Amino acid sequence: MQFFENEIKEYAEFAWSTLDLKIIPTSEQFHEGTKNSITANIQISGQWQGVIAMKIEHDLAQQLAVKMFSIEEKQVTETEINDAVSEMMNIIGGNLKSILPQPNQLSLPMVDLKGTPLHFPFTEQRSQVAFACAGNAFEVTIHQVVADKKTNFQHPVVETS
Repeated sequence: MQFFENEIKEYAEFAWSTLDLKIIPTSEQFHEGTKNSITANIQISGQWQGVIAMKIEHDLAQQLAVKMFSIEEKQVTETEINDAVSEMMNIIGGNLKSILPQPNQLSLPMVDLKGTPLHFPFTEQRSQVAFACAGNAFEVTIHQVVADKKTNFQHPVVETS
């Protein structure tokens, strides 16, 4: 899959670098079951329709919140972790939105679906880029609505497997 993978890398590296966090693209796949993970997604609708999703290990999401809100690790709450992941999802999703066929609109992110594998009905995964940061992992995926399902597409539904 080579659908905007270079752009995913570029936008993610830029967003994380603003917080002095260095991320490295990796060939390792993200394994949801190894650590607590947080999943976020944001929908793009319009000329192009689909979902941008991010899975991130809880420890890394906590470090993201520490940097983003300039607080100590012991002060971080789940709300701040969710806010930090949501903001990263907005930055990455907003940048990807700008290069997809126009006009399109970005939804608000859905965040904090811990331990729940997500499936996006009526879509197919087009890209998957994994990253490493300080011994933790996260990944960004793009899921595009299948052409014959566009008229039925609404915000993704959480389905457990």
